[in-house]
Amino acid sequence: MAQVIHQARSRVLDETPVPAQEKLVSLFEPHTRILRRHKTGTPVEFGRHVVLDEVDGGIVTRYRLLGPGEVERYELVPAVAHHQAVYGRAPYLLTADRGFHLLSQEMTLQAAGVRHVVVPTSGRPTTQQRAQERTRAWKRRYRWRAGIEGRIHSLRRDYGLGRCRSHGEVGLLRDVGWGILASNLRHIAQRLAA
Repeated sequence: MAQVIHQARSRVLDETPVPAQEKLVSLFEPHTRILRRHKTGTPVEFGRHVVLDEVDGGIVTRYRLLGPGEVERYELVPAVAHHQAVYGRAPYLLTADRGFHLLSQEMTLQAAGVRHVVVPTSGRPTTQQRAQERTRAWKRRYRWRAGIEGRIHSLRRDYGLGRCRSHGEVGLLRDVGWGILASNLRHIAQRLAA
């Protein structure tokens, strides 16, 4: 309550902006963050960013809850390192949305053994980058990313990741983990039944 009172006093009486990382938006879930979506219709959401790594067959092999001030763009190298630890080799194809783009990271990933890094350029692309992103091979590889978007929606809708029922950050991590485990087991069962 003291933080809420201080936050309200700063914003209303002193007219001093409070940084988003310091804002307390829920008394019952203090780990909840303000998420700027940069999309029409839903400019702001409340919750936490979760980074998911998916392999063929719709199996999520790694997830990570981002902390305050952390951004997703630095998650590709740890994802490839985890993939190498689990499978003994780098993935053939790595694709992600533009929020993960970092030019220096792309060179690091290719040096680690990833043959195709397909991440759209964030910001204004150069003529060479724009030409590369318009090739048929690049578009075909980038379409593979649509699977993770479907997985995210399925996890939110079918496996409880849309709203955490447990309290605290430990409960949030537990609910995310159980939801992903349930989704993975369903995909494995469907593959074995086929």
